[in-house]
Amino acid sequence: MQTNKKQHKTTNLDRSTVFKFGLYAVGAILLVQLFLVQIIRHDYYRAEALAEHVKKFEIPAKRGVISLSDGYSATPVVLNEKKFLVYADPKFIQNTEAAAKQLQEVVGGNADDIKNLLTTTSRYVVVAKKIDEAQSKRVEDLKIKGVGLKEISVRSYPQGTVAAHVLGFVNDDGVGQYGFEEYFNKELTGKSGQQKIITDVNGVPLAINNESVQTQPDPGSDVTLSLDIRLQRIVEEQLKAGVDRTQAKRGSAVLIDPNNGEIKAMANYPTFDPSQFASQADLSVFTNTAVSRAWEPGSVMKPLMLATALQEGAVTRNTSYFDPGYKKIADTTVTNAHSYGARTMTIDDIITKSLNTGAVHLMQSLGGGDITEASRQTWYEYLTNHFMFNKTTGIELANEQPGGVIPPQDNGAGINVTYANMAFGQGLTITPIQLAAAYAALVNGGTYYQPTVIEEYKKDGTSVKQEPKVVRSDVVSSEVSAQVKDILRESLEENYKPAIRAGYTLGAKSGTAELSDGQGNYREDAYDGAYVGYIEGKKLEYVMVVRLDEPKTSGFASRQATIVWGDISNEIINSIAIEPKIQ
Repeated sequence: MQTNKKQHKTTNLDRSTVFKFGLYAVGAILLVQLFLVQIIRHDYYRAEALAEHVKKFEIPAKRGVISLSDGYSATPVVLNEKKFLVYADPKFIQNTEAAAKQLQEVVGGNADDIKNLLTTTSRYVVVAKKIDEAQSKRVEDLKIKGVGLKEISVRSYPQGTVAAHVLGFVNDDGVGQYGFEEYFNKELTGKSGQQKIITDVNGVPLAINNESVQTQPDPGSDVTLSLDIRLQRIVEEQLKAGVDRTQAKRGSAVLIDPNNGEIKAMANYPTFDPSQFASQADLSVFTNTAVSRAWEPGSVMKPLMLATALQEGAVTRNTSYFDPGYKKIADTTVTNAHSYGARTMTIDDIITKSLNTGAVHLMQSLGGGDITEASRQTWYEYLTNHFMFNKTTGIELANEQPGGVIPPQDNGAGINVTYANMAFGQGLTITPIQLAAAYAALVNGGTYYQPTVIEEYKKDGTSVKQEPKVVRSDVVSSEVSAQVKDILRESLEENYKPAIRAGYTLGAKSGTAELSDGQGNYREDAYDGAYVGYIEGKKLEYVMVVRLDEPKTSGFASRQATIVWGDISNEIINSIAIEPKIQ
């Protein structure tokens, strides 16, 4: 019995020893693990812990400044202004009604609307955008838990609405919309930097300092546009006056330097305030008619038809022909706006008297006396590969439209009628910028320059001068260019004497366009008018297009566009130092 008791005691001792040994072993393992965590792998676990509370934030780059030239220096028209955004995390706001009232007194708006924002389940709501620095300090002084401020940059416009359609605007997300801001958005935006910030468990930043910046932002390119602010103001003022006087639906004007393709002025009316874009109800006002609204231009196409016939040798400046006052093409009769009766006409008469029948005669002359597949092909070739219609010009503005020219191989019924109509500007569509560039080539000796609105920009900190881009140097010969230019002078001097100025040569052509009713016919109650031509002093200075859509005054729509063109040209000569011809 004693032996059994002794054995039982020994067994209990063994179990106790094993248990203690197990505790020691577990403790040793924990100590080793603690040693590994705190000493050996301290840096690893610290980095892992920090990663849970480190967030990377984007540092927006400074958007590029946009300026216009005044002939001597650059005038900023788009700058950046520091503003603030008020945001809130509704979870932390204890008294939403009081907070809403306090915020409304500082940022404006409706207290109930703000309260509704503060009672949502969202963890991030925007209470106010674009408040100034004084307001931001007042918000900060409120010390409302859960309400924060974020510095933002917004565009400001020291020259107001000047060149609004060319510039476009920047939306609340910092993205360019319309015009140059949209087209050049990437270059203007620059490249964002990156900031590393340590946050608490709720994601709230604990500290921000210079060491937290990982990558500095690369600012956007500053750009000087080719527009001359003096000319831009003249064009805008006179265009507005013309649209108001005629009650036109809208108006558009383009002023181009024919010697290099630089746009010196581009305007549309009605216009808009780019700083108030969000309040604009009619979004169509943002459309730049000069580049985005193609139309049937009418008789302004006749000088281009004449240049084609002269260049191809189908006629000469001395050519005359018998004009019965009408032209029969298939089952269609083409007549003139004014009746001159049956008589002999000259090549110059086709332009100065604006003869539809004469334009058709030129079209027929390309085919040896009739409209043929060959004459259609020739006219199409000049329209698309000499005057560059049916394609965008490549101007640095968003939403440019190519217009449309029907191919000569179209076997549909009435293709010859279509091409007869195209000879005097119906049945094809173009934009004012295309027309301006084509006329520039027509009168400058035959060189087509790609239109541009850029004079100079900064790239990688270096100023880059925009060089003229020659698209084609043989649009027409210099001889044909000089002949058509002289006929345009005759046209202006015979038809609109108020534009004649001593010491200067001006030439132009008018055009009245019938409007489609959308069902294959033309309306009889509305017309568009256009006038396009050049201004020359000691040297060729400008080519200008003026377009009025549906003016309400009596007479030809083109007459109203002519008046606006003359008002602009006279004001330019009066106000800008254009050196006159040597007398």
